[in-house]
Amino acid sequence: MRRTAATLLFAIGLAGAAEGQELTAAVSAYRPFGIDDLDGELPLSAEFRFTIAISDRFALEPFVTVGSQAAGPEGFIGAQVRQRIARFPNRNLYAFATYGAAAYYSRFGFCPPIIGHVGFGLHQRVSRFLAFRPEVQLVTFHVVPIGARLVAGVSLDVGK
Repeated sequence: MRRTAATLLFAIGLAGAAEGQELTAAVSAYRPFGIDDLDGELPLSAEFRFTIAISDRFALEPFVTVGSQAAGPEGFIGAQVRQRIARFPNRNLYAFATYGAAAYYSRFGFCPPIIGHVGFGLHQRVSRFLAFRPEVQLVTFHVVPIGARLVAGVSLDVGK
């Protein structure tokens, strides 16, 4: 499973242009809204994301989260669009919205990619190649909100 996810991220990454690419490693937490969906609360997960810039404002981001419980590994695998919605005066900070779809996986298999992610975050550049990136996402099953994901990570700019 991990090899398939890594291969997918690598293949998509090779297809993108070198300008504006980022690799992100993050910690992700999912909490349900009182519904025992997706086996309830997921453990803290490692998240890996590859950002492919489409334009100055839009980017495609395939991602995978990897968590582990006593029953085995579980998490999300999917893709989202990151859209810059505001740039702050210091030019090292901008706000963005994300929206996309994901599949839930566990040792029992995959749930089809009907899990939506809609969110908001900040991208704070801390050096020429490094940025801090906190975000929160509403998780939906079809169109029904079922939980929230909190993500905090570090992005390495590999396209400069």
